[in-house]
Amino acid sequence: MLRGRNRAALSRVLAFVFACACASGCGSLPRDPEGTLRRVRGGRLRVGLVENPPWVVRGQGEPAGAEVELVKRMAAELGATPEWVWGGEQQHMEALERYELDLAVGGLTKETAWSKYVGLTSPYFEERVLVGVPGSTKPPGEVKGVSVAVKRGDAAAAYVRKEGGVPVASDDISQAGGPAAAADWKLEQAGFTLTDIELHTGKHVLATPPGENGWIKWLDEFLARQRPQVKGLLQQEEARR
Repeated sequence: MLRGRNRAALSRVLAFVFACACASGCGSLPRDPEGTLRRVRGGRLRVGLVENPPWVVRGQGEPAGAEVELVKRMAAELGATPEWVWGGEQQHMEALERYELDLAVGGLTKETAWSKYVGLTSPYFEERVLVGVPGSTKPPGEVKGVSVAVKRGDAAAAYVRKEGGVPVASDDISQAGGPAAAADWKLEQAGFTLTDIELHTGKHVLATPPGENGWIKWLDEFLARQRPQVKGLLQQEEARR
């Protein structure tokens, strides 16, 4: 009889430990306090668009751009209908902060000043600003004192200047006869040979409402599958411009 009671007591203890372990494990799973992932499945996906070619392109009809294409693929997997909302970055970030949007895209990087107020996916694409040279031109050992072609209005000019180089504004860097600075994928597309001179790195992310960790986890897994195709999407969009 005593042995039976001990066995019953042990069973109750094990059941209690198991229940606690399950509760602890379940509590650590990513959750959406506002139910974003559950709501967008088979429903509406409210997307804030910030015009920033080639990431997001505004035309006469449907929006285009590399990140817009990613969102369309995302919506297809979720069985959701994207609802596009055009606006400025601040407008969209404030809407995300108040759960009025499910996502915002526009070439954002993890350095965004809004990272304290909204959620961000893990970086899904690393864009390096490098110096490239045309054809078999001998690359410079450094940028200091070197004239470097940059796209007119591109931030690459500031990166060149910071390293002591001389940025030369150009409407088409593919026509440059010497070194040029731009994102690595742009230089490759223009036929430049990439050098080891790295001027800047931007890690691209998508923005979400704050605290929706289940939604962010789903997005991270989706973007990880898309990562090998991002460069091609950017180059394809750039070729249309």
